[in-house]
Amino acid sequence: MRDLKGIVEMTLLVEENGALTPAREYFHRDTAYVEGRSGQRYALRVRNLTGGRVEVVPTVDGLDVQSGKDASFDLRGHVIDAHGSWDFTGFRISQTDVATFRFGSIEQSYAAQIGKPRNVGVIGLAVFEERAPLPPPPPTAAPPSPPPMFSGAPPIGGAAPAPAAPPPSGAVARAPMAPPGFGPPAPAPGAAYAPAPQAPKGLGTTFGERRESRIHSTTFDRATPKPAAVLVIRYEQREGLRALGIAVDGLSERETASPFPAETGFAKPPPGWRG
Repeated sequence: MRDLKGIVEMTLLVEENGALTPAREYFHRDTAYVEGRSGQRYALRVRNLTGGRVEVVPTVDGLDVQSGKDASFDLRGHVIDAHGSWDFTGFRISQTDVATFRFGSIEQSYAAQIGKPRNVGVIGLAVFEERAPLPPPPPTAAPPSPPPMFSGAPPIGGAAPAPAAPPPSGAVARAPMAPPGFGPPAPAPGAAYAPAPQAPKGLGTTFGERRESRIHSTTFDRATPKPAAVLVIRYEQREGLRALGIAVDGLSERETASPFPAETGFAKPPPGWRG
């Protein structure tokens, strides 16, 4: 799926026969859904469609995949070069490794394990464009030559003022969180001793086995505090998709359905015809 501005393309890849392949997307009430199976590995592929760098902040089950914190727009993300792509394969645990994304029961999910099952079942992506560099300042004219002075006379005028310090670069703008999947719900007033949240039934993402995924640090100056685009994919088991009213059964028959079933192209021989 792509954002409306055509900045990035986001694809959920699921493991089939040992290889990651794009998952089938179902659209229901303006929301994209994909089917997952317990134990199945998956990854999130993001492709930059523009000629400039972008910063993306991916979230799984309401958690930032880089830090494991409650997802919000003011957390820093991953920079993707112009026309480049990156596969997010797990929750990051170091600059060299991640914990693999695998579907599992909500009770087994990473979010539930740390007591935050409220947003299980949703994958999000916030996209930030880069601020254009400021043009260089115009050249300043050389100061006029001082008038000649007589021996013993005090200097006329003072020293030229020091040039102004250049503006700081690379500053990170902070902004409040916005759509679902990018932050926890506001606490209820007076809920000082609320009971632990109960995990709903369905599918979540587990903190899987260690997998190599190397990154390095860089700088990125966001053009705006709020993202230029936000993409969302929800995932469920087949039974959950069916319960939502999404037609997932008989898909192979629908894909091979013919718009002209009477047009076979050939005559059927009559009974007893031996040719």
